[in-house]
Amino acid sequence: MKSICKILVLLFLVFLFTQCSKKESRIIAKVNGEKLYEDEFRSLFTEQEWIDISLDEKNEIIKDWIEITLLSHEAEKRGLDKEINVKFNIEYSRKTILANKILAEELNTIDVNEDEIFTYYNLNRAQFTKEVTSFKIQKFIVDNWTVADSAIKLFNEGEAFYTIAKNLGRDYVVRFVERKDISKAFWDFLSVMKKWNIRIIRDKGNLNIVQLLDTQKKNVPIPFETIKDSLKNVLIENKRNSFLDNALDSLKIKYKAKIF
Repeated sequence: MKSICKILVLLFLVFLFTQCSKKESRIIAKVNGEKLYEDEFRSLFTEQEWIDISLDEKNEIIKDWIEITLLSHEAEKRGLDKEINVKFNIEYSRKTILANKILAEELNTIDVNEDEIFTYYNLNRAQFTKEVTSFKIQKFIVDNWTVADSAIKLFNEGEAFYTIAKNLGRDYVVRFVERKDISKAFWDFLSVMKKWNIRIIRDKGNLNIVQLLDTQKKNVPIPFETIKDSLKNVLIENKRNSFLDNALDSLKIKYKAKIF
């Protein structure tokens, strides 16, 4: 064995194997009369896991079973299974497996429908927002770098932006733009500009003369469809926690649980 951690994992595996119901299927391993059946082995995996796992990985797990079974037989021979702490750990492991089994059966039946998700979204809409930055710009297009340089020179000499646009360029516009409205290159330029700055920005084959007029940040709702799946997971987890709390409270009363 390579490490104590591996031994602990193998102990858990062999306990799982011994808990599986015996079926008259093909025997795939044997230690001192103790048999490992193929059906028992397959019960450790979901259908998809069984398809995905390689033959080498399956053989490695079978080898693990053999190794831990050999060790457990030797431990029993030495009477270690009679020690109080060992007996307690074995029993605790058994209870843990049973508890996980019943939890899996009960919790896997819990689901939520889209109406529940949408209601949750509406009731907590204020939580599902994101900050959006927008830039107010004015810009126009020029035909070449010579005209672009002339435009910048006139602006630096005090000429009004609109007048320069009318005389030297085309497609003058004043607008707010968000990240989704423009190319990444254009956005990156705007992100480092200061208010009232003017720059020449080449974008999509055009030379743009751009001035940043204002920067605004606001919170906008995140679209329902964007976060629907994550909200479903949250609701299922909430339902499971609620179910578990209620179930445990009921069982504490039923079985008279008490801490002394």
